[in-house]
Amino acid sequence: MRRPNPVVLGLGVVGWLGLAWIGWTMFTASPRTAGFDLELVLQAGRDVAAGQSPYDASMVGGAAPGSTDLFYSYPPPVAQFFSLFAGVPSGVMLAALWILSVAGLAAAAVLVARRFGPDRPAASVALPVVAVAPLFLPYSVALLFGNLDSLFPFAYGLVLVAAVSVAPLHDSSQRARVVGGASLALATVVKVAPGVLSGWFLGRLGRERGSEEGRGAAIVLGSALAVGLAVLGLSLVAGGAQLWRDYIPVAAAASRAQLLDPRNVGPAAQIALAVGGDEALVRALQIPIAIGAVAASLAAGALLRDRLLGMTVAAVASLVILPITWYHYPSALMPFAVAAIARSAGNPAASRVVVLVATATAVASLSIAWVPGVWVAVALLVAAVAAVGRADAAVSGAAAAADADSTRVPA
Repeated sequence: MRRPNPVVLGLGVVGWLGLAWIGWTMFTASPRTAGFDLELVLQAGRDVAAGQSPYDASMVGGAAPGSTDLFYSYPPPVAQFFSLFAGVPSGVMLAALWILSVAGLAAAAVLVARRFGPDRPAASVALPVVAVAPLFLPYSVALLFGNLDSLFPFAYGLVLVAAVSVAPLHDSSQRARVVGGASLALATVVKVAPGVLSGWFLGRLGRERGSEEGRGAAIVLGSALAVGLAVLGLSLVAGGAQLWRDYIPVAAAASRAQLLDPRNVGPAAQIALAVGGDEALVRALQIPIAIGAVAASLAAGALLRDRLLGMTVAAVASLVILPITWYHYPSALMPFAVAAIARSAGNPAASRVVVLVATATAVASLSIAWVPGVWVAVALLVAAVAAVGRADAAVSGAAAAADADSTRVPA
């Protein structure tokens, strides 16, 4: 539709007003129950601004926390960046995070829609996406908690656009690749797990070595490496090596956190809970899962011809690489749902794709009551992406056959 659906826009207004009211109620409650994830980061920034370590002394000493304990374990550059806002009130910072997140989601939707549905006004995709966003509970929860994952729809969207920028190397495609590489690096600095996405580009580089697409993958990887090294250099210049010396034992201690928790959506934890296993079983299962996630990302780039499907597989792999996966993590997959719908416009599979994406959205939101259902939603999204890819391939094959018939010389 070229005009926004008034029903969808009405739902959006109600949804955003409702979410804002819930956020305000939680933030003004005593004790405060909104923005606690952001508060950890803000406090770390205030510690750095005061010349102190942002890390808990007991964790620096090697003590392992519980999986649901609130502790700061991000790499030093995150705390160093937030030290620039040490004097800004927490409420203002939470509001700023919401604004940046929604703006980033809208921008990612526009960029993805333009890439996958160039004949369709991008606003006809972006407006409904922003409207229904508060009804997608993983994203709403990320906003209410003030988690930095609420910015990942934007980051993953930029990486997706970089992956499918296969036009001749003119300014726009090269810029998309550089920006996508920078986004990949910054997301990896924040959460580590998005680094799994680089496996897709490595696999593509091996598959398309010497071709334009191979050079494009190299540009993304090179940009990511350059930005990552720049962030590391700035961190060391600004704070010296002491923060990194504190971070290493904290990261090791965090890896020993309790994993067996019903709220941990990670496959290893959920499998262990289902079979009555213990903490040792979770850790034993996580090893092949992590290896499989890396292998899946590499294979998706090297073996899958459809770039959107391959990147979707890599993005899903990035959600399971770490032993703890929270309910709000799948919000990073929102750009892939946008891509599937935008790509399906005029496609024989359009109605099926819309139904699959809508069902995935509903199942993910309902999964707040039964968290393993998140993986059902993820599977439905992958099915939607695969369906539109198969339909595109069938249409392309039919068009190629028709062209061949039209050029055949009669006997």
